[in-house]
Amino acid sequence: MTSRARRSILAFVLGLSIAAAAEAAQYPAWGDTGWVHANKRECCDDAIAIAQDYSASACLTTGGMPKPMTGGGRRGVCTSEWMQDTDGSMLYRCYGEAAVWCR
Repeated sequence: MTSRARRSILAFVLGLSIAAAAEAAQYPAWGDTGWVHANKRECCDDAIAIAQDYSASACLTTGGMPKPMTGGGRRGVCTSEWMQDTDGSMLYRCYGEAAVWCR
């Protein structure tokens, strides 16, 4: 195979990969649990799940198809606040941020 043919094939493959990457998008979203009686991990998992649902909904609204999350875990960022109620029980409020891939 000649050098010119290899460059042509490489350019073609590169063009296809750029076109495929251009079709994918992410829609960042945020979730807020409000004050809940849960531990911090459950609260953050819920906040990230809310954000992922909003992100997937944004994808669907634009006519796309959200890619499923793989690995069984929730991916995103969480921040939390805590306080105690009058009985001394812990309350958490979590804010999640996530972006689901959309095609």
